[in-house]
Formats: sequence, C-alpha cells, structure tokens
Amino acid sequence: MGRQTQGILLASGGAILWGIAGPVAQLLFDDYGVNLDWLIGSKMLIAGVILLILGSFWPAQRRQILGIWRSRRSIMQLLIFTIFGMTAMQYVYYKAVAVGNAATATILQFLSPIFIVLYIAFRYRTQPRRPDVIAIIAALVGTYLLVSGGNPTKLTVAPAALFWGIVTGIAAAAYVLLPEGLLDQYGSLAVSGWSMTIGGILFNFRQPIWRDVPRLDWRGQLAYWFIVILGSVVAYFVYLASLQYISATAVGLLDAFEPLAATAVSVLYLHLKFGLAEIIGTVLILSTVFILAVAKPRSLEEKNN
Repeated sequence: MGRQTQGILLASGGAILWGIAGPVAQLLFDDYGVNLDWLIGSKMLIAGVILLILGSFWPAQRRQILGIWRSRRSIMQLLIFTIFGMTAMQYVYYKAVAVGNAATATILQFLSPIFIVLYIAFRYRTQPRRPDVIAIIAALVGTYLLVSGGNPTKLTVAPAALFWGIVTGIAAAAYVLLPEGLLDQYGSLAVSGWSMTIGGILFNFRQPIWRDVPRLDWRGQLAYWFIVILGSVVAYFVYLASLQYISATAVGLLDAFEPLAATAVSVLYLHLKFGLAEIIGTVLILSTVFILAVAKPRSLEEKNN
C-alpha cells in the first residue's frame, strides 16, 4: 500500500468516525435523555486527558505539551481558543444535534469556509475573488434547499435547528482561525489536548460530571464510549497520522466524508428522510470546500503583509 493511499484511508477514517459520532450523540439525546452539558463536559475532559497522556509517550510531543505553559502569550491564546474555539464548537454542534438532527448539523458545519472568506474580506478589506463569490452563492442556495426541501413556504427543520446549525458553521470558522499561530509553534496534539481538558474542567463548573449521570444500558454505554474513544481520541489520532502521508489540503477535502457519514447513518438507522432537494443542497454546501481548495486562498499571514 502506497503512502498516499495510507494517508487517504487514515484521513477518510477519521472523518467518518467524527461523522458517525453525531448520530450516536443524537441517539443518546433521544433515547436516553442524556444531559447536553454533561455529555460535553465529560467527553471533553476524558478525551483531553487521554490525548495528553498518549502524547506524553513521545519526547517531541512531551516538550510541546509542557512548553505551551512557558509563555504568557501562548497561555492567553490557548485560553481564548479553548473558550471561543474548542468549547464553543463542541457546545453549539451538539446543541444543533440535540434540537435538530446530526446530519443537518454536520452539513451546516461545513459553511465554515464561507465565514472564513467573509472574515478575511472584512478584516483585511480585500475584494472577494470569483471563486469566493461562487462558493458563497453555492452555500446560500445549498442551505436554502437543505432546510426547505425546495418549498419556500415551509422549513423541513426546526428554526432552532437552523439557528444552531448556522452558529456551528461560525464556531467551526473560529475553531480554524483562533489557534493558527499556536498550532505552528506547539502542534495540534498539545493544543487540542489542553483545550479539551481545560474546556472539560470549565464545563464541570456548569454541569459537574458526577451530577445527573445518565442511566445507560449496554447500548447506551457503547454509544457514549464510541463518542469519547472512537469519535474523539482515535479519530483525532488517525487525522494527525494522515498528515504524515498527504497534504493538509487533501485532508481538508477528505473531511467531506464527515457529513456524508453522518447523513448515511441518520438515514439508515435514525430514519431521517432526505429528499432530492436536500441531497442537492448537501452537495452544494460541500462543493464550497472543493471550490475554495482549488482556488488556493492565501493564508492569513499573507493577508497581513
């Protein structure tokens, strides 16, 4: 098996695990009444600690994990990312799943490139390029078809689900933008491990992990630990491993497997109905990732120069 094939399989596998985690969380909300805050707090805390422990076995990663605390600037940026990036992203995504469905929430999350384009345009007063405009139009039309089924007189999703789904796209954009310099200096494992751990601790002030513990049978336990271990720790590790074999751009394109997996599982096992209009809308939203990737947008550092 060639290196490129290995990278593609790893990146696709990580995206699929992330995608499946959404419908599994929906199962916990619908069938077991799991408290949203409890799920987020416990998931982040456990997954974050596991990531830090695993990272400590590699000397290079260990230096980055500890080194992030030696700079006031890094600590401040880590805390900002933890609150407005990692924790916000976790909360609004699972909130969108709880009030709507996992497929729609995951698809709307992929509006994030559009919000990044708009942020760059306003922040640096740059004119959107033709591919940017095409991507924005595709995203708007796709969102309309996804939430209306092509009928302008009604919504096929609850207004709350639409609201939190769009906010998920904004949070996903912040998740990408906020830690940019931090990731270059300390790596993804240290940044994500610490932000998950700190975010989990902060969430325990809102919802202590020992309160309102859900009563889960074997099926519920399997679902919960899938989210924590496979949907967080393993998915993240295979994602990191894929970067050793293929480019970050290729990995970003393969992220499209996440909403596809979420939709497939929702349709097959949660009996979600997706018509032709919703399918076309999904394709249009996902196409924005490919349009912007082919256009090769400049990095934020280049915008500053």
